Amino acid sequence: MTDPDIEKLKSYIAKARRQGVERLPPEPKLSDAIGVSRGRLRTLLRKVESEGLIWRHVGKGTFVGQRVDHLSEGNVAYSVSVEQVIQARLAVEPQLAALAAMHAKSTDIQAMDDCIEAMAGATSFDHWKALDDSLHLIIASASHNVLLVSLYKSLKNEVDYHFKLRVESVFGTEKKAPQRLQTEDEHKAIVDAISLHDPDRAEALMRAHILSVRTKMFGNRL
Repeated sequence: MTDPDIEKLKSYIAKARRQGVERLPPEPKLSDAIGVSRGRLRTLLRKVESEGLIWRHVGKGTFVGQRVDHLSEGNVAYSVSVEQVIQARLAVEPQLAALAAMHAKSTDIQAMDDCIEAMAGATSFDHWKALDDSLHLIIASASHNVLLVSLYKSLKNEVDYHFKLRVESVFGTEKKAPQRLQTEDEHKAIVDAISLHDPDRAEALMRAHILSVRTKMFGNRL
């Protein structure tokens, strides 16, 4: 049976994500907005955090999306190539898309559709990239495999940091990349395969999408 409180919180988070909001309001305001007690809100927050929709930092607040822990540039960042980034994604994300096709719930599909709709209105690369990250995390979370989602989030934190450095090394810090990538059709096709519970197609489309993004982003610049 669907929990109306958790659905209200997820809808609130989805709206915040569409609007590009990074941090949720303090618990007193958030509990009023959702219409639940502080104790109940904490239970709900633990639930959505386990699904990768938010992360919390004591003393700093509750943030939309996944935790980002950056490595120092002086560590191993510049030893990681774009090809290694792509290989890491190809090893994990197509399998998660296949599992999402097997286990996704209607609320997962709706969250994917909402994210794609928001991406269509993104006016900057940073905004588009944040929404793109959210979509891929929603797909991973729709696998409903806590261990694999945890692995994906750990990998994603590493990948994102190294990828950002490589984007800057190719495009420079002033013009990092095209304002947004034309990936709407690819994303929609992946989500359609997931909604139709077709794991083979979802896996193949996610693999093709990752390779397509590599070409769109870098072409022959690598």
